[in-house]
Amino acid sequence: MKLSNIPRDLLPIIFSYDGRIKYENGKYVNIIHKHDERYNIITPIISKKINILQNIELSDKGFYFEFGFDICKAVGLVYDYNFSYPDEFEICYYDMRESGHVFGSNQIRTYI
Repeated sequence: MKLSNIPRDLLPIIFSYDGRIKYENGKYVNIIHKHDERYNIITPIISKKINILQNIELSDKGFYFEFGFDICKAVGLVYDYNFSYPDEFEICYYDMRESGHVFGSNQIRTYI
């Protein structure tokens, strides 16, 4: 097969292949090597997700977790479902930059 017979939209996919592939859930998936520059792009996202998942508090029928934003840890979100109040889902934005603690902080709460 000549290179001129390959559709142009497949060429970037072919050239991006680096030899690492695995079979997962019935599909072939490329693997990004840990020393690849693309890995450094997704590492902060993955570590943030792991941090959130490790800090989830569970009750019999609910959960609670919060996280601060990367640019400012004093600003963040809280998700609370059936944990503090029965049959309530709450999303709370908090900003503790001025007061330094929860009391006196700016909060925007939404109950669903």
